[in-house]
Amino acid sequence: MPEYTYKCLECGKVFSDLNTISNRNTTECECGSKANRDKDAELAQSSGHQAISDHEHWSLSMGVPVSQVAEFRKRFPNSTYHDDGRLLVKNQKHKRKQGAERGMAELDHNCKAYFR
Repeated sequence: MPEYTYKCLECGKVFSDLNTISNRNTTECECGSKANRDKDAELAQSSGHQAISDHEHWSLSMGVPVSQVAEFRKRFPNSTYHDDGRLLVKNQKHKRKQGAERGMAELDHNCKAYFR
């Protein structure tokens, strides 16, 4: 299931959520109000623009299989793993720190590594 970025119409919170393709344009915010898909934030995330995309979200790509959640919670006690294996990433700086602790590499559009 794809992950999309939304902005709440009531409280203004920007967040990521998993949603089906057929229901990708709207979802419900934690505050109970309607949130619309924020394509500008998604575009900024894919281009690496930190000012818009620097928000808290659950990362699938940095997550782990469900069978390994308990092990990774013990191994990285300062990290927050969702029961489905996704890792909570608070912002870009936090993402780079989490990646470096795990020996991961993230490449920019020129294939230059950000962390590792």
